[in-house]
Amino acid sequence: MLVLNKSLNFNPAPFTEGYMQTLLLVGLLLLNFAISWFNAYSIGRSWADAKAVGGWPRFMTWCGGIMSASGFTWCYLIIMALSAGALGFLPPKYVKAALELGYVIIILPVLGSGLAIWMDSITTAWRERDAMSIGVAGWNTFAQVHNTYEAARILPGVLGDLSDVFDGDGDSDGDGALALLAILVVIFALAGGVLTTVMIVRSTARKYAGEVLDGKRSPGTQQRYA
Repeated sequence: MLVLNKSLNFNPAPFTEGYMQTLLLVGLLLLNFAISWFNAYSIGRSWADAKAVGGWPRFMTWCGGIMSASGFTWCYLIIMALSAGALGFLPPKYVKAALELGYVIIILPVLGSGLAIWMDSITTAWRERDAMSIGVAGWNTFAQVHNTYEAARILPGVLGDLSDVFDGDGDSDGDGALALLAILVVIFALAGGVLTTVMIVRSTARKYAGEVLDGKRSPGTQQRYA
């Protein structure tokens, strides 16, 4: 099973600071969406075999699922939060709060599953020593280091910002309503990320099982376990 780590980029400022920076962030958003889709697809093709084998392969499918759902969640959250801000439902302060809350929720699952995916890709590259496995291991190493460094760098400030927004000391009832709306945006994004992953995994698993039953493929031919 080939699973990719993803690089989360948390910085809402480029959406307001410049056209080229916005294009860069949109490009990264599309890349994360593509990686999330690929991971869910790869998991779907491996699901039945990993379930039968158990152990590390089964664990890796769950790590890939967590990574996929986290990636979709991040993509949806950016779109939903910025849309709510653009339409006037959320002031910039609460758009930032929604993004920060979403980041806090998904970063630990991303780091944990990413560590397992990184270890798996390194052992696979060492065993197979081909261009694809080495390239995947290189990308996963970059993504894991980047995510870990960024989390250590920005989490203290993010937690401080969230404390200021959600401390319950708002000047009016409107602040409480806006905070609740920001939380709902995060919840819907998270639900969308999980459901998207589940749908892709189930659809791919059914299709792959049908191909095996029809004799078009042999079970386990697509697996790449450490």
